[in-house]
Amino acid sequence: MANIVIENARVDYDVREGGEYPIVFLHGGFGSSSELWARSMAALPDRYTAYALNNFIRSDPPPAGYNVCAFAHRVGAFVRKLGLARPVIAGHSMGGVVCQLAALEYPDLIGGLVLVCTGASMRNHDLGRRLLDQMKRGGMAEETIRAVSSHWFHRPPPAGFFDQYVARAKSASWQAIIDVQESLIATDVEDRLHEIKVPTLVVYGAHDTGRTFDHAETLLRGIAGSRLAAMRDSGHSPMLETPEEFDAALHHFLANHVWPERHAPNDHLMNAGTGRRAWRL
Repeated sequence: MANIVIENARVDYDVREGGEYPIVFLHGGFGSSSELWARSMAALPDRYTAYALNNFIRSDPPPAGYNVCAFAHRVGAFVRKLGLARPVIAGHSMGGVVCQLAALEYPDLIGGLVLVCTGASMRNHDLGRRLLDQMKRGGMAEETIRAVSSHWFHRPPPAGFFDQYVARAKSASWQAIIDVQESLIATDVEDRLHEIKVPTLVVYGAHDTGRTFDHAETLLRGIAGSRLAAMRDSGHSPMLETPEEFDAALHHFLANHVWPERHAPNDHLMNAGTGRRAWRL
């Protein structure tokens, strides 16, 4: 665990030291934290150095307040301050929206995107609005956090993870969670997706009840050359629900489409119904 100061605000992050290729991981909303990515970071090959930012707990609020644009600005400043050379940024859910905003606002800083169970807008995301209403009514009561967080999983996460997740979320600022979710609902970058020019992997969980396949399709249509990794047994959190499949797709993408180092023997496979290249799982 480490921290730096960005615009007079302390930013806490986890780091796994490795080689010359940098990856920055961004967690989702509703009180999530860098611990979401601990297993994925540990599983990376040694040639990658990984960072995972905290935004809701341990870090100070962004100067512009809790919203996805402020988080995207924090990503750009983080990359600059650490001197990272065009890292891949990987974001889950809300963090995936932050990734898109960062790629649009800092195209010279970002080398690739991994967009996990996310979308370009909330035009078709009734669940996100319902959960926000539930949080407003129930506040930070543990039963509310558990009820909201249960939507993140189709298959059970690793033993003990859910209870730890709830405990961490309870330590977050309730108003921060609400403010970020409201900013997320107001954010729409569908019409700007064509401006993203970096290699992009779109990860979709087949049982995700929030970010359904139309969200993934919008990203694939909008970002030229983007690739789909379909997690057939996962819900909203494939890095925890189907970790081996998620790792396989992530490592393949990094090695063959961001930092090509070896032949991709399965790259000719196409995802049925999309006409796009995908890691076939």
